[in-house]
Amino acid sequence: MNQFQGWRALFMAAVFLLVAGVVLASTPVIWKQAGHGDFLKGENRGVSITDRGHLTLSPVLDPLFESDEPLVWCLASDSGDNLYAGTGNDGRLYRIDTTGESEVVFDAEELEISSIAVDRNDRLYAATFPDGRIYRIDPDGSHSVFFDPAGEGTADEDTRYIWSLVLDAEGILYAGTGEQGRVYRIDENGEGQVLAELEEAHVMALAVDGSGRLIAGTEPGGRIYRITPSGVLSVLYDSPYREVSTLRVDKDGYVYAAAQSEPRRGGRSGSSMPPPSPGAAGDQDGDPGRGMVEATASVEGSDRPAGRGFSPGGSVVYRIDPDGRVEEWWRSQTDLCLSMAVRGDGELVLGTGPRGRLYRVRERGRGTLLSELQESQVTALMPDATDGVVAATSNRGNLYRLRSRPVGEGEYESDVKDTRGHARWGRIRWEDERPPGTAVSLYARSGNTDSPDQTWSDWTGPYTDSDGEALACPPARYLQWKAVMSTRNEEAPSVLSVSAAYLTRNNPPRVHSVTVYEPGVYLRDAPAGSGDQNGDLPPGIAAQVGGRGGSLGQQASTGAPTYRKGMRAVAVQASDPDGDRLSYEIYFRGEAETHWKLLDSERRVPSYSWDSETFPDGSYVIRVVASDAPSNPPDQALAAEYLSEPFLVDNTGPRVTRIEVTGGVLSFLVRDGASPLFRVEYAIDGGDWRVVHPRDGVTDSEMEEFEIALEGLEAGEHTLAIRARDASNNTGTGKRVVTIP
Repeated sequence: MNQFQGWRALFMAAVFLLVAGVVLASTPVIWKQAGHGDFLKGENRGVSITDRGHLTLSPVLDPLFESDEPLVWCLASDSGDNLYAGTGNDGRLYRIDTTGESEVVFDAEELEISSIAVDRNDRLYAATFPDGRIYRIDPDGSHSVFFDPAGEGTADEDTRYIWSLVLDAEGILYAGTGEQGRVYRIDENGEGQVLAELEEAHVMALAVDGSGRLIAGTEPGGRIYRITPSGVLSVLYDSPYREVSTLRVDKDGYVYAAAQSEPRRGGRSGSSMPPPSPGAAGDQDGDPGRGMVEATASVEGSDRPAGRGFSPGGSVVYRIDPDGRVEEWWRSQTDLCLSMAVRGDGELVLGTGPRGRLYRVRERGRGTLLSELQESQVTALMPDATDGVVAATSNRGNLYRLRSRPVGEGEYESDVKDTRGHARWGRIRWEDERPPGTAVSLYARSGNTDSPDQTWSDWTGPYTDSDGEALACPPARYLQWKAVMSTRNEEAPSVLSVSAAYLTRNNPPRVHSVTVYEPGVYLRDAPAGSGDQNGDLPPGIAAQVGGRGGSLGQQASTGAPTYRKGMRAVAVQASDPDGDRLSYEIYFRGEAETHWKLLDSERRVPSYSWDSETFPDGSYVIRVVASDAPSNPPDQALAAEYLSEPFLVDNTGPRVTRIEVTGGVLSFLVRDGASPLFRVEYAIDGGDWRVVHPRDGVTDSEMEEFEIALEGLEAGEHTLAIRARDASNNTGTGKRVVTIP
């Protein structure tokens, strides 16, 4: 659609809304959603969000196995492509054959089967917790305890958890344990020896690289170790996270490590023991490890993570190249990476919680949301012989196979748009890519609750013209759209962006306050040469123009309060719920008057200053009318008004009277007609002004009496000058000539 067509669609949306007979805001609003961040807010069923931020059809996710188990912890397969799933909380091992038939091949005494491995003779090894043991299950179904860390040969009575198993190219079995943080090498006869004892409480994940070295992920320090066959330790990366829960090594020797839980702040003051549910941890003391630890790598291109644990939390996946360089490969602030698989073409597949999402990552920092399952967590992933990926879930414990081809149909529901008013809807339009044999349709609905319920309208549509169609939803406050995509082949359509136009009912502005400033305060730039008036002001005025003693040049700025004798200022705080621009009319009325007089109209600035010396002394009220006329047609503009508190105009100075000298004591009376007195001073023979306090000790009334002892004056004639100021900064003076004998 060209630019002219876009503006025409926008204009028609506005016309459609204005003819409906409701007082509406003059400018239509375009609600547009595009990109990864916007689309992740919605709900998808059979729809993926690509790394470019486009909606498309998800790959097929075939159900393989449905159980009554709450958890599937681990997966493996044998040479006959039979699948094995270790579960909790009943500690069962299931076999699922190529036809989908399943059976329990082993039922452990322990509650959980945490990890399984299959050797070249199709013998299974199952690790359990608590009371960690490793069982071997032969192809004929017979089984026995293969390795028990608490047995006589190891004397490791504190090992209650065996978290991870891995077989190397020679068929040697390795086990990662907790709570002592040990890695065992176990021979064909089930005899185990400690290969490495780490400075961590739990070895949560193990993998083997192309050189036969072990890679270990730990908790609670979140370290990634490399262990040689002789037991020499080095640290590939000391992450800021608490737990490295999952490891994978691809055919080119790249290590992928998923870290999760709250980042560490400070050193390792202890260890933690994860409970039998994904993603949580509790604290308990750990023992120091042994082994030689080499230098720690740093992460390129990333800051310290900011995860917050399993919920709401987040996680990060690191990629470590064969030379030890660490990169942050993928990150989510909301999804916790619980499992990983590497496909043959170098594609990384991630399983997450707590929303059961599958991601595909092909490039650094760019992930595609492939699918969102009904189950809460994707706890295990494994490539299969068909170049698909088997996914195991928890809450509930089921298995699925992720294919490469797209589903035939999927739908995506957007998040709900709050227009913050009663809105009428314009046109909906979108950008899409539709290969032959594919289709895209949009639907929309509206309502007056913040989440759709039975009071909302039915879905309207389908809308099939991406250049724009008028929405048929009833006027309401909230709007939601839905995209339905389909294909008749193995190509999938894409939706790049969706836009919907609306106009809200015009709402009146709101005036929150009207402030009349102290006398002499005004809100304009001061003219040059008037700075001498700001030297020493009454407290109320000084507080609003920046304090005592500040020069005008320091205080004057556009709209900033400053001081100028005789000026008054009013400031308005107002807002408009529609975001309309506002204009102001300002009126005044005297205390005994009945009609409002206009000071200024159509003012676009929410403040006004005027010369109050044109007002007779007395009490006044300001009335402010705020209008949204600048953003609306004249017949649709709305207004609101607000009255100030009464304020005093006093431009008359105090009077100094009854000046008398009796017995060497000067006495006088100062009276003001409207304002309390602020300061009274006297000077003798043109000398410095001296502050004098009244008889009652505080200069704070409209009338005060004063006495001054004229001591120490030389004999002869003297001139006494008296200066009084009131709280409005008006000045009055008096004079008396006296003769000292």
